Order: sequence, then C-alpha cells, then structure tokens
Amino acid sequence: MEESVQAGQGYVRDPPAVAKKIHVPTYAEILEKIKSRYPRGGRKPVDRELARLQATYDIMMSKTGFIRDLVKLVDGLHPFYWRLVEIDFDRKKIHESIKCVSRARKLASKFYEKYRILILASESRRELQKVSTEARGRILSTLRKCRKGLEYLRNLVVFIQHLPSIDASLPTIIVAGAPSTGKSTLVRNVSRAQTKVAAYPFTTTHIHIGHLPIELEDGSTVKVQVIDTPGLLDRPPQQMNSVERRAVAALRELEGVILFLIDVSPDRYMDVDRQIKLLTMIMNEHAAGKKIVIGINKIDQAEEGALQEARRIAKKMKESGAIASVYELSAVDPLVARQTAERIARELLLERV
Repeated sequence: MEESVQAGQGYVRDPPAVAKKIHVPTYAEILEKIKSRYPRGGRKPVDRELARLQATYDIMMSKTGFIRDLVKLVDGLHPFYWRLVEIDFDRKKIHESIKCVSRARKLASKFYEKYRILILASESRRELQKVSTEARGRILSTLRKCRKGLEYLRNLVVFIQHLPSIDASLPTIIVAGAPSTGKSTLVRNVSRAQTKVAAYPFTTTHIHIGHLPIELEDGSTVKVQVIDTPGLLDRPPQQMNSVERRAVAALRELEGVILFLIDVSPDRYMDVDRQIKLLTMIMNEHAAGKKIVIGINKIDQAEEGALQEARRIAKKMKESGAIASVYELSAVDPLVARQTAERIARELLLERV
C-alpha cells in the first residue's frame, strides 16, 4: 500500500478508499472457516493432526493479515480524520485492539512451531490427540481474547470507509456558519457535490466535498476543494453534539481559507449579532491563525436592517485585520456562487500555488 501514503507528509492519501480494501473478520467467522477446512479421514493419524494444526494456523494468520494494512492506515491518518474518528471511537481502545491481534499472531507462530515438533514426537495415539487438541486450542485462545477488539476494529474500518475523501494537499475553502446560512447551496452550485438542501435547519450532518477547477495564467488548471460543514451554534465545545464536532474538525485541522456565511434574509435562523458571536467563537477557539473571510449571503432577499448591520460589522472586522475580506453574494445563483469562490481562491489561496 505504499501508494496510499503521501510523499514527504506521512499521511495516508484518501483513507476511505484505503479502508474499503480492508476486511476485518469476526472471531466467529475465523472459527467457522477453520472448522470448514479441517482435514477429515483418509490419512495417517500424525499426518491428519499436522494438517489440522496447519489449517488452524494458516487460516488464523491469513484472516488476521489485515492488521498490517490497518496499522498503516491508523498510523497515517491526518489529524482531520483522527478528529472525526474520535467523535465515535476511543483512540486508546483502537490501539489496544490492534495490539491484541498483533500479539495473538506472534503467539500463534510460537505455538505452531512448538506443537508441530510435539506432534511429530508423540509416542501414542492418545498423546497425539492430546497434543494436537491443545495446540489448536492455544492458537485459537490467543485470538478469542481479541474477539471484542475485532468487532471494534471492524466497526472502525466501516466508519472510515464512509468518511469524506479529503485531499489535505489541495487549496481548500472551508464553508462555515450557523444553520441555514446557505453553505450547502453554495458548495452545490460551485461544484458537482450532491449536498442536501432544504428549507429547514441542520440538513447537513456530515462533511461534504466539492471541487472547483480554476485556470491559471499559464494555461494549467488547479482544483480547489470546497468543503461544506454542518451548521454550528454559539456554544462552547463541551456542549457541542457530534454533528457540530465534525464541523470543528474541518475548521481546526484543515489548511485553507474559512468562508463564514452570514444570513441576512428575513427567515434567518440566527440574528446577525448571534452569527457574529459565533464567528468570534470560531476565530478564538477553532481557527487561530487561519485566514477567514465573511460572505454576506442571501442579499437577493435581504432584510435591510440585517444587511446594514452585517456590512457595518464586517467592515469593522476587516479594518481591524480580524478577517481578510468581505464578499456579498446570493449562493442560490450558480454564477455568483462560482465567481465568489473563484475570487476567494485567486485572492487568498492560489497566490501560494
């Protein structure tokens, strides 16, 4: 899997795609496979018991071979992915489960070598059966202790398979804001991302990715990653639910420009002052040192008082250096949405490309 690691960075490229190649069996599946492969009659007793030992060992090692690829995946997860994983999984338990399987494999190899000799040295059929049964029992017992760990790792792999495929090396615009500010509409209209859009809040519960191709002066094209994050509420991290913590994972761990949308329409979920309070919280707690721009959205249906308040505060924040720029847009218009995203990319991202 050498191709899955980004050169010079040590991070696995596209963890969901890598995870889809990993199958973690349950202990019951491994046991059933071994039983189905047990050699039956037709052989000399010694040859039969050696074959049973061999089958037990080979299947156990084959079915747990996934651990090598899983270790590479876990060790190479970008901090963004670790934040998403740790919403639902305990890092310590992940490593303990991996250690259990790795230890079981090492012990199985030792038992195989030891008992293979003892089987060959058996002096009676009774001793032969006793040694053979003990050998297979000890090999399986090493893995039986990991049955809960196998289930845990199996769930982890399935979880990673369904995470968004984010390339941390691409120029990135992270779209953030309160619920119903138009984040999903913007990402859908600047790219081909199939984001869910509805007339009620909290429709986005996961991270969604879109891509905007931009042509450079030399004729080459660069792909800009546009990320739709779940809506946030103005409350401290310890009170956030799992959906909000997914948004925080993107804000904290991904490099790029944060586009904070402010809804100035009459049916906005939060008043402008609360949205600004949310932005301030993001700046102080989740996005230190990152470039942040404000997008005053839904100006096609803006409530005049809210629009003027948003303009006043945004101008003040730009003059103080708290934010890098201010844009006014209507994300429902695909042309305006694309033009806004392209301006942000050219002015704040592509200068580094």
